[in-house]
Amino acid sequence: MRRIAMLQCFLMLTTVLMMCTVPSASADAAETVIDDDLTWTGEQSVEGTVRIVSGGHLTIDGTEARMYTGSSIVVESGGELTLTQASIVAKNLPTAIASMGYWDEVNMSKFKVPGEGISGAFSVKMQAMEGDSYYGGAAHVAGESININGSSHTFSFADGTGDVWIGLTGYSSGAVTVASITIEFETGGSSTILGSDLESVNMRGAGEQGFTIEVEGEMTSSNSVISGGQIVINGAMSVDDSDFDRVGPVILGNTGEIELLGESGFSDSLDDHDVQGGPNSVIYWGEDVSGSGGLIDRWERRVSDQTIQVDADYVVLRITGIGPQEATQETFSLGGFAAVDSGRERVVEIGYSDGTIWTESATIEVVTYETGWNPESSGIGNYGGGPVALGWTQNTVLDSGTPFIEWESVEIASGSSTKSIGQSMPILAQLANRGTASALLYFTCDVVETGLEADIGGYREVLIDAGESVEISFGWRSSEVGDATLSCRILTPSQLVEDSAFGGGSMSTGLATWTEPADDDSLPILPLLTAIIVGIGIAGMTVLRRGASDAIVETEEESLSYSQDEN
Repeated sequence: MRRIAMLQCFLMLTTVLMMCTVPSASADAAETVIDDDLTWTGEQSVEGTVRIVSGGHLTIDGTEARMYTGSSIVVESGGELTLTQASIVAKNLPTAIASMGYWDEVNMSKFKVPGEGISGAFSVKMQAMEGDSYYGGAAHVAGESININGSSHTFSFADGTGDVWIGLTGYSSGAVTVASITIEFETGGSSTILGSDLESVNMRGAGEQGFTIEVEGEMTSSNSVISGGQIVINGAMSVDDSDFDRVGPVILGNTGEIELLGESGFSDSLDDHDVQGGPNSVIYWGEDVSGSGGLIDRWERRVSDQTIQVDADYVVLRITGIGPQEATQETFSLGGFAAVDSGRERVVEIGYSDGTIWTESATIEVVTYETGWNPESSGIGNYGGGPVALGWTQNTVLDSGTPFIEWESVEIASGSSTKSIGQSMPILAQLANRGTASALLYFTCDVVETGLEADIGGYREVLIDAGESVEISFGWRSSEVGDATLSCRILTPSQLVEDSAFGGGSMSTGLATWTEPADDDSLPILPLLTAIIVGIGIAGMTVLRRGASDAIVETEEESLSYSQDEN
């Protein structure tokens, strides 16, 4: 019994130890973390994630790493990945091709059906990628345009046709994909050719890339091949004599750097460029480096969600020279921001396959920038200054051609800080315009102690040119006895996003004293009574004189009448 009990205790202890030491299964079970120097020299199959953390360094030397679909290599900041005469290859490569969307004969996408040497008539079944349709597309064979539809289309050719070039155009400028073609022979049998194995002109690779390499740290490649995966660089990658097959475009973050040296090259990129960068990405393309060629550019720089910032709402702007088409757009600000090209991602630089480079040269022009300080009737004109170059920064600020108003002083005229109610206290104010445009503004004043609007004769209007300082004088009246302080404030335009964008603010005077009216503040009573009496006397004498004149006239008329009677 004692032996059985001891055995049970031993088994229980063993079970506890195993539970403590054996790791449990988790979603991270397929992740391999490299935090030291490690070299792969034998063939590798990667399923899941290989993560190279800071201080870790993985070297793949003279061997092949086959990547399962969905697998990845992540190089964190401070980590390193080095390829030396190595290859990283997707187990499932993208094998389709796609048209580039051009309709003209020179740039039209085409592929060749290898009909030379085929005896007898034959047919060719063209198959689209899974999920794609030929709806609205057309095939162009020997000058004839053929409508195509559905997920496949079959062409028939007579005996002796030989090689056939088939051009492809999609609905509008959409892409037409070719996953494969199957040649059916009249004599029997068939042959299937993947799209990526067809000889083509002006077509790009298509399909799903099988793995990803994400680089926040550093990656170097020498005499190596990467095939069928996507590469995203936010750190730095240096490449010498290495090939990228169905890898492009390599995506550079805004801080990413790529250096292409030696006879490195791209083939069958899955877009119309081999490298895609941001406005601040570093791209070095060596003299002997080759791209996919044709209509596939070496690189593109792109900008998205770009804005223009102004101080007011409803400012109308015109932007010219947008993108490769050098389009023109009008936009307006809300919340102080106007979107460039509606915020869409756009190309701002292209490194063409022939080695030439195009760079966007767009300009911003103010169409309407009016506020309460520069209405049309003022003759001041638009704020915002003249045309401004639109750079690649995320946000372009238009802060020129606007006023900036500041108080220099507000004070009571010397010796006038005490007045009786009913009198006017003289106030002197000094305003300056530190900006680069004139302003027609208004200000008002309040009594600090009561918070009520002061009687200064209404809003005061001031026109101040750029760089000018002006003095304004006005009177302040009060109906309340006591000490008071006058605070004057500038009324800023309602269109401004921030009240202080054009300056403004307030400033106060020193203390003023208002008193009851003194006796000598009104007309003296005695002089007033004297003036009234004198006025009455003058009026009375005037009446008497007029009466006397009338009497004299009447006496003369009567005398004349008597004389006539006598005669």
